[in-house]
Amino acid sequence: MELDTALEVLSRIWGRFQMVNYSLLCVPIMFHASFYLSYVFTAKQVEHRCFIPECESDPLLADLRPAWLPTAMRDSCSRLATIPDDNSTWTCTPESFTNVSTTCSQWVYPSRQLSIMSEWDMTCKDNWKVTLVGTINNIGRFCGMPMAGLVSDRFGRRTVLLAGLALAGVMGLMRSLATNYVFFVVFEFLDPLCYAGLFSAAFILGMELMPAKKRVIWSAFTHGVYAAGEALLGVVAWALLDWRWTLRAFYGPALLSLSVLWVLPESIRWLASKGRTKEALSIIRRAAHLNRIPADQLNIDDIKLAAAADNETAGADKDEQTVSQELRQTLRSRVLLWRLLNCCFCWLTNMFVYDGLSLNSVAVAGNQYLNFILVCLIEVPAGLAAWLLMERAGRRASMCSSLILAGLACIVFHFLPADLAWARVTVFLLGKFGITISYTVIYVLTAELFPTKVRHSLFAVCSTIGRVGSILAPQTPLLARHLDSLPLIMFGSMSLLSGVLAFWFPETHNVKLPDTVEEAEQIGVRKKTAKKAPEQQGHVNEVFTVEDSAPGATNGHALAVDVDLDAEAGPETTSVRL
Repeated sequence: MELDTALEVLSRIWGRFQMVNYSLLCVPIMFHASFYLSYVFTAKQVEHRCFIPECESDPLLADLRPAWLPTAMRDSCSRLATIPDDNSTWTCTPESFTNVSTTCSQWVYPSRQLSIMSEWDMTCKDNWKVTLVGTINNIGRFCGMPMAGLVSDRFGRRTVLLAGLALAGVMGLMRSLATNYVFFVVFEFLDPLCYAGLFSAAFILGMELMPAKKRVIWSAFTHGVYAAGEALLGVVAWALLDWRWTLRAFYGPALLSLSVLWVLPESIRWLASKGRTKEALSIIRRAAHLNRIPADQLNIDDIKLAAAADNETAGADKDEQTVSQELRQTLRSRVLLWRLLNCCFCWLTNMFVYDGLSLNSVAVAGNQYLNFILVCLIEVPAGLAAWLLMERAGRRASMCSSLILAGLACIVFHFLPADLAWARVTVFLLGKFGITISYTVIYVLTAELFPTKVRHSLFAVCSTIGRVGSILAPQTPLLARHLDSLPLIMFGSMSLLSGVLAFWFPETHNVKLPDTVEEAEQIGVRKKTAKKAPEQQGHVNEVFTVEDSAPGATNGHALAVDVDLDAEAGPETTSVRL
């Protein structure tokens, strides 16, 4: 019995093995979602104003919007100088201030504990330090992802999952104890460096425990679980209103969850590929026992695990020699090179806009915590819509329409008046809905465009270029200092441009995955088609459509061939009319 067949038998009934293990895998996925976006609240922009010592005594007790404020303030970074007065009874009136501006030295916030900005007075000229936090976080992920992949392939998915969660828990708790900005950003980098492979390890572990036909279910389910983890972050941050305790509320339980996650099994496929067949068979036996599947249905001792490892080892040397050749051939192809560049730009756009909308959701009018929760939860219906669109409209149409929808929504946001808070939130959510669909489609489309031997390598190239968008996205709140909707205008412009460029992608729905460069180039090129009418009395009427496969060709030329066969005269008297 083959391994896929064994997994199919195990999954016919959703038993205790699946219930326990897939429930446990949801835990690190939710923690990864909350870890990743925690900087949205730890380093969020906080409303503030200058402290006026002539009018108030303590910045911690001062009212954020006193009645006399318009007479003393120019903006959040400067105030009006006061007129010297020897009178001991000072009153804050318009006559008490001059027209000369002076720089603020202290500020008033709703609460000092809301974020590192309010606790360490990172306003005005130091505000760039706040936006830098998100960039440092994404650089940490950028460095951690390839490391996690190497460790996963060498030491196993379960090892990366448990070690990553343990190290991230320690780094997060250390960050919550930070006493200054440098202390904070050092652990802001180390934290994602450790948890970067957490989601991928849990996702792959779940995929490799399932038969091929049911993997799409796990993929769709994890999308909803991840969105729930993001929304939970917003709920906890809203309830605590303290950046230190928000971190402790997630990183503390993450460490405690290791005692439960320890029972997760290693990937059976990974064990088989490493030749550790006894451990793999032991997991299958335990799964059969938990699901109450009779031993004779599986024939566990006859399951062919080592064969896969032997075949992989035998072909490894040959693959190493041919992958570099295939990659050079792919890059020499103008068709595939254009698709690769287009893919890279689409990945950059998707990650830039997707992360940017999540970050800027706390700056939209209305309750910033509620806005963040809604922006996260909109991903659940967007994931379902992406699946339906890809199946019914195809990859290219889904990509184009969703990017254009996101772009238009972001542009429309700019023209909505600030007092229409509900309309702005609705349009903002529509933009996140569109970019989430596009983000889902780009994963599938990229995997279907390139030859088998270089598919993973080129997928990694596109994803890496896209990560640059994630690194730049945290800097977009700085643009709002010039115009509050300027980040949305940038998101909309890039989405519209990418949506137009996506028209040049070929349709890959129901198309066989290409194994060679030649097959990849032929995707989207219409081939010769033939219609044959029923033969009657030796008469054959055939219509061929000959398509021009040159780049940019869209019209074919019909060639009608009418053949009369005279059976008595023989084949020599066949007449053809064109």
